[in-house]
Amino acid sequence: MRHFDFRGTSIAYDEAGAGPPIVFLHNLGGDRHIWRAQFDALKQTHRVFAIDLIGYGDSDAPDDGYTVENYLAMVTAFFEERDLRDVTLVGHCFGSALSLLYTQRHPGRVRSLVISSPLTPATLRPTRTGWAARLGRQLHIDSLLARVRIPGPVAGLIVAEQLGSGNAPAEIVAHLRKSWTEPRRLMVTAAISREIPLLGELDNFVPPADFPPITTVWGSHNRVLSAQAGATLNRTLKPSRAIVVDGAGHLVMVETPDPVTAAVLAATTGTRVVDS
Repeated sequence: MRHFDFRGTSIAYDEAGAGPPIVFLHNLGGDRHIWRAQFDALKQTHRVFAIDLIGYGDSDAPDDGYTVENYLAMVTAFFEERDLRDVTLVGHCFGSALSLLYTQRHPGRVRSLVISSPLTPATLRPTRTGWAARLGRQLHIDSLLARVRIPGPVAGLIVAEQLGSGNAPAEIVAHLRKSWTEPRRLMVTAAISREIPLLGELDNFVPPADFPPITTVWGSHNRVLSAQAGATLNRTLKPSRAIVVDGAGHLVMVETPDPVTAAVLAATTGTRVVDS
């Protein structure tokens, strides 16, 4: 594990391998470990990075700064300090939204995008998680939430909601459950939920012809975001590849790692292939 300083906040990340760069961004509530299978497989042929977003994993969780603009500034600083170019940028949920927004602003640095279960108001709205996020946006009690720790059984239910087939490795499931009980986890997630309406521009984003090719990945049994709404989103995103993993839930890269790894590897070529 390594760290870099972003405006006084310590950001944790893993780096390994050599070759064309791949950068992984995780979801709300998760951390860089959700990409462990893909990271370990692809470091054999690529220079891979997996970042803990502000407030998650081994990164610092400051009192404030949980805005889309601040996260985008963090990603920008990470790319610039390492002079990363021709990157395959891989995101999940909120990480997918950040990946799209970053590429809108810096298309010249991105070779291709792999966006797993992209978070937008439309993909979130039809689900139970969406209703919870809407409630969280109304509660401005960050100082109180910073002192609240989610009980273990409740953390288990949260993680179970994110899984479809139940085939996730036990060690990853245990790590995710433990992570949800950490101090400030609820505060961070509630604070970011207030920013979700700002992602609405992605629901209507039509990539220009020269935009880096996009691969979308969904689990058919996703209960956190709506795969059906994701299919609607694909009509405007027009991905080169649109992959649906049957039986997988929200954490598709954990439950069924091989199809996701293959999708990322295929995306590193930067070619546009329209699925038949």
